[in-house]
Amino acid sequence: MTEFDIIFAGPMKHLLYLDTTDKKSQLLILNEIKAISIRTNEIQMNHGQVINRQIKDMLEETGLSWGQIDGVCVLNGPGSYTGLRISLATAKGICYARTIPLILINKLDLMYHSAANIAREQALCPIIKARENEYFSVIYSAGGNQITEHSLSTKDELQTQMNLHQALLCFEELSYQTEFEHFIHLNISLNEILRLCIDYFREEKFADLYNSEPFYLKNVYVNKINKL
Repeated sequence: MTEFDIIFAGPMKHLLYLDTTDKKSQLLILNEIKAISIRTNEIQMNHGQVINRQIKDMLEETGLSWGQIDGVCVLNGPGSYTGLRISLATAKGICYARTIPLILINKLDLMYHSAANIAREQALCPIIKARENEYFSVIYSAGGNQITEHSLSTKDELQTQMNLHQALLCFEELSYQTEFEHFIHLNISLNEILRLCIDYFREEKFADLYNSEPFYLKNVYVNKINKL
């Protein structure tokens, strides 16, 4: 019996997954086999208003109690800074109150694992557009090793790194197709989210509950209040 078998011995494990990084939020309750409850919200400015009610609804739908939730996974960026704070703050509160682990997943890494199912023998560079001519990116080798840091790059800097590592671009957003010639268009499936969350839980890749912060990369600009 391996250590993973020991972790998953006994009752079915359940994880809560929170993603408020973008315009459309996605909340899931996962077991070791599938997503058993799903909630979304397509009004970005309302993510913070509905997230707790949606979690309550999912628990009622599945018949689970808080005592049956074994960990909380957060898609922790890159993405909207306000959105990142909503899901991470919610997760921290739950994990602290229930004494369960917090798991942070980088969206670029999730994108890589989704793309690797399509191009297994190719270095891959998942990207997310940050603003005009700037992209969040990371590059993984054909063997699955991360070979660059998660970074914010201009298009020219991104192209230089891709040429250096002979990496193929991959992204979700269809509008990027007009900006690049060679790429993989990918869709992140529920199965891929499930697999990565369960793998992180099995391997105990738990985050520091008190010191974890949103993975934003961009500088945060705060508007100063004019004094009268």
